[in-house]
Amino acid sequence: MVNQLKVKRRKIKVFNFIALFLLVFNGLNAQIVEEVVQIDTTLETIRVIYKPEIASTYYFKKVAVFADDTAQIAVEKSYTNYGQNGVYKVYYPSGRLKIKTVFANNKIHGECVYYDPEGIIITKGVYREGIKHGYWAYKSLKIYGRYKKGYKHGKWKRFDNNEDKFISHYKAGELKAGEGFGNEIPFYLNTQKKIDKTPAEENLENPVEVKDTTRISKEYEQAIAFLTGNVMFRKALKKHFGTSMKKSVAIKKQYDKDRFQFKLSPEIKALDLSKFIKSGEDNKIVVERIDKILKAQKPALLALFSGNKISDNQHLFNNSTDKESQMVITFSAVKMNLMRLDVDWTFKEEKSKFRILLYFDNDGVLKGAEYESP
Repeated sequence: MVNQLKVKRRKIKVFNFIALFLLVFNGLNAQIVEEVVQIDTTLETIRVIYKPEIASTYYFKKVAVFADDTAQIAVEKSYTNYGQNGVYKVYYPSGRLKIKTVFANNKIHGECVYYDPEGIIITKGVYREGIKHGYWAYKSLKIYGRYKKGYKHGKWKRFDNNEDKFISHYKAGELKAGEGFGNEIPFYLNTQKKIDKTPAEENLENPVEVKDTTRISKEYEQAIAFLTGNVMFRKALKKHFGTSMKKSVAIKKQYDKDRFQFKLSPEIKALDLSKFIKSGEDNKIVVERIDKILKAQKPALLALFSGNKISDNQHLFNNSTDKESQMVITFSAVKMNLMRLDVDWTFKEEKSKFRILLYFDNDGVLKGAEYESP
């Protein structure tokens, strides 16, 4: 009996030793992986350890824990025989959800949500076969719009800290109108155009093409870009001048491939603000910042925008999109963050005028446009 007990105890010790050895061996051989996590357009690396796979008939699941806290799940993803398919989740070390999306055949396909450490949504958007395609909300930046096949497309909105709204329009990723976001440059500021050639240049095989913006201010450059391709300006222009079918057709012909064709006057004038000041008194001004300036600085503005000629700038004329156009643009100087401009149009010897008021912030960035009331 005593011998049997000794043998039994010896077997238990051997079993415990083997179990302990396997536990230590597996712990020493747990491989730490540098897991790459995609967060919108950036990549982040976290150190994780993958647990044994959880398999079912069709799906099998991979779960990774943080290398420095193996009690906390870091990543969860599902696979089939065809690759990564199903829900994909990434967590913060606190246990809160960081990213949730869906994969189909190794590509993100569906809604993707990125959360901050407090659980508040930072970014939310839709992928199709690994490419952004659909509505995206950059909530932390207050920027909203749609992608089409990986490119910004259509109308995008941005709200500043005062909840003022700024609209930009894109076509296949190309900024067509508005200020854009970050360092984006409208296509019409990058487009070279021909200038009148000298006789010597006529003999060149490749004529020189330049854009004469070196001697105009950035405010004029932005105003020219605004006139060239802004969608809202185009609608306002058509509404103001297109009072008949014939005029509407004529306005349409002033655009070539969605670019407004106009001639810039070399004269800079202190174009008067009386109509806009009157609209402000009648509470008809739409742009809040313009409204505040008009009401707070009325006497000074009337003196600064007196209607008199200020100077000539031939370089403005050189930036005309069509030097023979019947649409003639005249600029004022920028005073108190405001710039006035007139659009004069001659249609079958009938002359008409459209008045516009632009607002620039203290950094000289175009932020708003107010159109003459009917």
